[in-house]
Amino acid sequence: MKNKLFILLTLVALTLPTVLPFFNKKFFYTQDYIFIARLNQITTAIFDGNIPPRWAPDLRFGEPTFNFYAALPYYFGVIIHTLGFNFIWVAKILFILSSILSAVTMYILAEKLFGKKGAFLSTLLYVYAPYRAVDMYVRGALSEAWAFVFFPLIFYSALCLSEKVSAKRVVFLAFSLSGLFLTHNVTTLMFLPFFALFVTYLMIKEKKWVLLFPFLASAVLSLGLASFFLLPASFEKDFIQTKYLIVGYFNFRAHFVAFSQFFSTFWGYGSSVWGREDGLSFQVGLGNWLILGLAIVFGIIKRKDKKYLILLLFLVGSFILSIILQHNKSAFIWEAFPLMAFIQFPWRFLSISIFIIAIIGGSLASFLKGRHSFIYFILFIFVILTTISYFKPKEYADDSFFDKFLHKEVMQQGVDLTKDYLPIWVQTTDGKFLSLPETKSGKIEVINFNKRAGYAQSQIKVFTNSEIVVPITYFPGWTVLANKKIVDQMIPSERGLIRFSLPAGSYNLQFEFRDTPVRIIGNITSLICILGSLLVLFSKKGFKNV
Repeated sequence: MKNKLFILLTLVALTLPTVLPFFNKKFFYTQDYIFIARLNQITTAIFDGNIPPRWAPDLRFGEPTFNFYAALPYYFGVIIHTLGFNFIWVAKILFILSSILSAVTMYILAEKLFGKKGAFLSTLLYVYAPYRAVDMYVRGALSEAWAFVFFPLIFYSALCLSEKVSAKRVVFLAFSLSGLFLTHNVTTLMFLPFFALFVTYLMIKEKKWVLLFPFLASAVLSLGLASFFLLPASFEKDFIQTKYLIVGYFNFRAHFVAFSQFFSTFWGYGSSVWGREDGLSFQVGLGNWLILGLAIVFGIIKRKDKKYLILLLFLVGSFILSIILQHNKSAFIWEAFPLMAFIQFPWRFLSISIFIIAIIGGSLASFLKGRHSFIYFILFIFVILTTISYFKPKEYADDSFFDKFLHKEVMQQGVDLTKDYLPIWVQTTDGKFLSLPETKSGKIEVINFNKRAGYAQSQIKVFTNSEIVVPITYFPGWTVLANKKIVDQMIPSERGLIRFSLPAGSYNLQFEFRDTPVRIIGNITSLICILGSLLVLFSKKGFKNV
């Protein structure tokens, strides 16, 4: 126990220099700071009883953000917020945790593969990779930063399952996979082909093709665990304007990386643009390249070690594939698989590249013994010295800069909000903000109007037959009840708002965001899979199968 505590403290100390700027009393500018608004809105949704959270009530007139945006890190953010931290500090803590947990999971994987010495080098390479600094201090990619936690965890649980098949290990891999599914959609799409390659390697290594069945069982279970999110996100995607995710600046064709940029030491806080004039760094890292080269050299020298050679071939092959997919020569692959367009930026595959190189680094450490030991320490120092300067922001912002994502009155105006999840009925976001129901024809009096996440209530008097528009964005599931009777809705307004007509009379109106059949199926499936998995994990038989 003391040894494990010492290792944990060492990993925290190793990671600390990369996250020190987050301890500043101020926050800093990043390219994506919408995560503050998402933290605010998911907390509001959960506190309002919208569980699982799907509706962001204060983004303009409300949007189904969490029906499509994987939000697992934000769930942890809600817990942190309830402990008394404001949303700025919640975001900081989440970034810090993403680095520490990434270090822990990488250490666990690499120690199993190569021992403690290799594990520390793998962890160093993983945590200090330049692309991680890009995610944290340039892009502000909170969810992508958290995806790094699950890469090693998935490989580790798959490795354990290949060594000994048990129900508990099937569940452990399923939880690891579902964690990634619920953390970052795009990274999941990138990672799964490499995971499939790793599973193939494990089956070759163990010479047991029958292992395919427990791996498939884990994959199916992971889909079940995450189905409350995956099913609606998949089957209801046609109800949002996905064009905003893949056109203009987000067209993948404008963001391929030139090979020279992988070796460049350029560092900047600008944007990714067409050609080689990017203001963003796409370097793999000098230390990473050096370690890759040394690993290949030692692999050639130790080529009689077939076990190591096969592992190295898999890792180097996977790394090369991750690099190729970032270059424009791979455009035909992107064109052949339309779903890849949602990755948006080919250079996102750098996350896979640095994960693979981190493992390669651990394998190299196993050869750096005796008279070669000094190389290990030189590499350790070299990696830190050549990358530590990247882990800092360009400049800090005044707290008032984030006010637009902390106050619902400002968010409702749509200031600096993206249009990622606008329902297809929204033809325009222009126009004055509507705070109360209004009539397009006829005459009404609004006595009150109260809105929460997934629910609203209003009392109105209708003097003549009236067409009423309510300041709630329509999306399947929204149901209107007048005096407890369901009201047929009209085609939403030009701004995508709920619209219906009522005859003269006094009404108590209720607006409920109900689950559609696909959401109900997803919720029930996840609940069954979670309960079944917990039963396996905490049964005596499950513990015996560790």
